[in-house]
Amino acid sequence: MVLPTNAAARFSVLGPVLTVTLKDPEPSSFSSSEGSGGGEKWLNLNNLRPNLLWSIESRSKPLPNWLPSLTSLKANLGYQYDARFKNVPSYVEADAKFHEPKTNLDLQIQPSYDFRSRRASWLVQLLSNQKAYLMAKLGSGGSGGQANKKQAKWLQLIRACYQLDLPYASVGAVRATPTWNLQTGEPSCVLEGMTGSQRTKAVLNLEYQNPTLTVVHSVSDRHVISPEISLYNARIVYQWNIRLDSGSIRTQVDPTSAVHVTWTDKSMTGNWVTDFRLPLAGTTLSALAADVRVRRQFSF
Repeated sequence: MVLPTNAAARFSVLGPVLTVTLKDPEPSSFSSSEGSGGGEKWLNLNNLRPNLLWSIESRSKPLPNWLPSLTSLKANLGYQYDARFKNVPSYVEADAKFHEPKTNLDLQIQPSYDFRSRRASWLVQLLSNQKAYLMAKLGSGGSGGQANKKQAKWLQLIRACYQLDLPYASVGAVRATPTWNLQTGEPSCVLEGMTGSQRTKAVLNLEYQNPTLTVVHSVSDRHVISPEISLYNARIVYQWNIRLDSGSIRTQVDPTSAVHVTWTDKSMTGNWVTDFRLPLAGTTLSALAADVRVRRQFSF
């Protein structure tokens, strides 16, 4: 098959993107050298957790002559170092979007395959007018026993969504998203109410194990606050997201657990990602010690 001369311009390639986690190593993180009698040590590669990601994405319709309904196509290939599976990739996933102008329906298919667990999954979503959709997740394969393989071949999840627009400034839209997880047998439903300005949104998540109520408010174009209260045990979690010119800062405060701050700083060759966690629960100095981790994402 001969590709047209402008075929290369229809796709953009990103990668490999290398991400490593740098932290103060513990004594167990080192391995002893056999030749030095245990005196010489080096850092175990497992503790750096290197990740590689390759991505290819279409800039326009990938196949306008053969498949005009295909509007976009994206594929990712990921590799996470593991001493047991260091010679095989971790996963491969794709995302294909279709649009039918006559019915104004959008179809999205997301197949993925995990090489290490030998599990495949398909996520199929049918969208109508950006206000209603029906989604189903299917899975197959697996390296477990025969019972696990048989269970994984069936439908795993069903989700639907419908949004009703209202002509009011106080409540501009109401959205309901029921979900049925067939693997766990637990139903759930998310109810959302948005103001006419779309700056404030109330989210009632009727999850089976831990239902929550969240209020998301855009203080400005850069600052978003979203306190969350658990309807099960009344625990309150505060979240604050800041969008910067060169990245973002996300802060999550759980008074019963810890303060977690993630700072993403973009650069010309990748991103610096710093994770800071300060425990708020504990009675010893070691339990209250802060944990700082720095990840570097390299783009080649």
